Amino acid sequence: MTKAAREIYTYHAGKKLLLKKRPDQMVVRALPDVLEKAGIHSLERVSSASSRVSGIAREKLDELMGRARSLAVTHHAYEVADGEDAFLITDRIFVTFIPSATLEQISALAGKYGLITKARYSHHEFLFQLTNATGMNPVKLIVKLTENESLVKRAEHDLNLLARTQVLPLPTDPYYNRQWHLHTDFIDDEFDPIASSRCQSAWQLLDGYGSADVVVGVTDDGCQLDHVDFDSEQKFSGWGYFQGDSLITNSDIGSDPGAMYQPGSNHGTSVAGVIAAELDAELTVGAAPGCKLFPVKWESDGPTLYISTGKFYTALQYLSDKVDILSNSWGSTPSSYWPSYVTEYIKTLAKDGGRRGKGIVFLWAAGNENCPISYDGDIDVPYSDGWSFGVNGWYWSGVRTSRKFRNDLVGLDGVMHIAALASTGKRSHYSNYGNGISLCAPSSNSHSYYRLEVKGLGITTTTGPSTDSSSPVTQSFGGTSSAAPLVAGVAALVISANPSLSGQAVISLLKRTASKQLDMSGYPRTPAASYDPDPDWDVSPVMPFDQGDFQEIGSDDGSWSPWFGYGNVDAFNAVRAAMEESKGTVATDDYLFESSPDKNIPDENTIGIQDIIDVNQSGRLESIQVNLDITHTWVGDLEIRLTAPDGNSVLLHNRTGANQQNIQQSYDLNNLAALASFKGSEIKGRWILQVKDLARQDVGQLNLWNLRFQVGAASAFKEDTNSIKIPDNQPDGIIKIVEIDEEIVIKKVSIAVDITHPWIGDLVVKLIAPTQDEFILHNRSGRGQDNLKREWSVENYTEFGLLVGQKAKGEWQLNVADHAGRDIGKLNRWSITVSG
Repeated sequence: MTKAAREIYTYHAGKKLLLKKRPDQMVVRALPDVLEKAGIHSLERVSSASSRVSGIAREKLDELMGRARSLAVTHHAYEVADGEDAFLITDRIFVTFIPSATLEQISALAGKYGLITKARYSHHEFLFQLTNATGMNPVKLIVKLTENESLVKRAEHDLNLLARTQVLPLPTDPYYNRQWHLHTDFIDDEFDPIASSRCQSAWQLLDGYGSADVVVGVTDDGCQLDHVDFDSEQKFSGWGYFQGDSLITNSDIGSDPGAMYQPGSNHGTSVAGVIAAELDAELTVGAAPGCKLFPVKWESDGPTLYISTGKFYTALQYLSDKVDILSNSWGSTPSSYWPSYVTEYIKTLAKDGGRRGKGIVFLWAAGNENCPISYDGDIDVPYSDGWSFGVNGWYWSGVRTSRKFRNDLVGLDGVMHIAALASTGKRSHYSNYGNGISLCAPSSNSHSYYRLEVKGLGITTTTGPSTDSSSPVTQSFGGTSSAAPLVAGVAALVISANPSLSGQAVISLLKRTASKQLDMSGYPRTPAASYDPDPDWDVSPVMPFDQGDFQEIGSDDGSWSPWFGYGNVDAFNAVRAAMEESKGTVATDDYLFESSPDKNIPDENTIGIQDIIDVNQSGRLESIQVNLDITHTWVGDLEIRLTAPDGNSVLLHNRTGANQQNIQQSYDLNNLAALASFKGSEIKGRWILQVKDLARQDVGQLNLWNLRFQVGAASAFKEDTNSIKIPDNQPDGIIKIVEIDEEIVIKKVSIAVDITHPWIGDLVVKLIAPTQDEFILHNRSGRGQDNLKREWSVENYTEFGLLVGQKAKGEWQLNVADHAGRDIGKLNRWSITVSG
């Protein structure tokens, strides 16, 4: 029997997923009251229309499922094979068809499988409901559609999710789910989560969407002030527009807010939406929805802005004390000349200008010409796309080139140029590069010369009504024009988190916290065409900028890449660092240890191989990243475990991935929660990686692995292992105390509890700090689930941010109370880990 034949599997997020049936559960598309009347008990509601029945004796399952099927659609309950996560299928599936599929073909396929259309999201995206005519459950149907139907690009389950209320409600704006640049929940073949700016995680950490005290200025072709994503009363701190050489402002008599927008000039409206489209369940969301905007409109004609140095100086003078950040998605190539009176004024404003007198953060789009922004060499580098428009339409006129590229704003303190990152995690092909690039941010992708298909999604944001559409939303905004305002929005969140930061401190923080986990691969050179048989002119990225690798340049802000600057803007890391700095905490030290064993992994061997990294550096572990490079032809055979010097071990990989090949992956606290068990432990000693191949036939090799630690200056771990019964239905409950003697200023804190209880929905668990601040860790959630074994930390429980900067010394109390009758339990142990 083959491996595939032994597996229960389906597909999820485009990947094969192994499942297992629960022998004691079933799911019925009916609510508990209906099933109770039919004599079916032990029920839990799992959706607006379905219930899960648990505790069924194995020999009774088929009989009870037969009874339930006479009432409603009934199917087995599934779990993910390598864990205990419920996989709550429904009788609905999502199907995305290939773009060339016709409606007739789609209808024929639906009829073939007995499917009813519940919703149609686009010409090739459908939500179907199974019927009795389908003849199979959704698990099998997804497999059939994925593996056997050539018209189907992707088929997925419409899962039930038992979600809990978040401390911060996430946006409900209809287009938010498509705004992949803000979160990592989007699923698409052309989206890699490494490309996201992680604004959603930053909002949760900040417990808000940015402060209305923070103002982002925008100079562009205008902004539609009455757009539904900007129409709250205080969204705009002010505005202004040029008429000739005069700047008309909102405070001038006779000024017209309608003059801030001219039909067809939608660029500035989109830029403003990327920064701060408001959270109102209308359309889209910006990076900093709670912050204010201050747009200034240049006169324009199509993509051309009529800017002079005098006008720009006027705009700077007007905005000098009105904004915290100024976003500019415009520029010129190959030369951008600015007189000294402008550059000196920018330097002054970057140091002590702005609303807070702490300096303005200046942001510029790096440009979309696939050329350097600062370069002086002996190679002709293209800076145009080579196409021109004539009487008979578009024709190839040839690229324009230069050997010198100059931008007088490069190198100015307080100024950042932002490159574009495609949704795949690669450099956007069109994005300018080289000296002067500070950061990159997610945006669109396209080939600079329109000859190659390159992968990449557009940015979904606001737009004004155009001549061919009345839609106030675009899903194809992009360029560095979109990347720069996204960084502006993230900078606004950083200032919201810590208003005491100077503008230049914000810039340094954004650089230091940027993500360097990016795709370094390049693009093929432009191919020949009948109209251009010898495209040797394509030399970009030109040396010495032809590789995107990060390199040490002697900067306190870290390593730098000519393609990505200091990395992809990371809102979560930036906001967290800003919050930590506001509490006066001490930065961690970063250490990397690596091994390249090139060891063969024996086939079907329960002992496997071990490789050891001896760490000679002392310190208490704050965070850990484990990077693996393993060659193997069937990764579903592998079990991989990491053991720390103190004997604690974590399973990194447990026979998942089925027939996928090779493991080249990073594991950290964000994607493998079990690694949190290492926190607070001493890093010095022998770290052991064990790799086992537990099935026959496929073999491989451990090529390389490394450990990256962040180590705090001081830490303390206290644990109480004396178990105690939790009295039933007594709101005062029990209190257990541990005492920390160390003088530590808190930077990180985590609480772990182990409680045995048959109905955790009865329990309230509180932590009481030495300051007498109370934190409700668990508040009667989970209903009939049994046992509470969990850890709360700054990363997953934002309220602990209040403890950052406080002193750890003193008594820490855990209060556990049972608020309902019948079920009783006990607190087995609890612990606290703090680090500074």
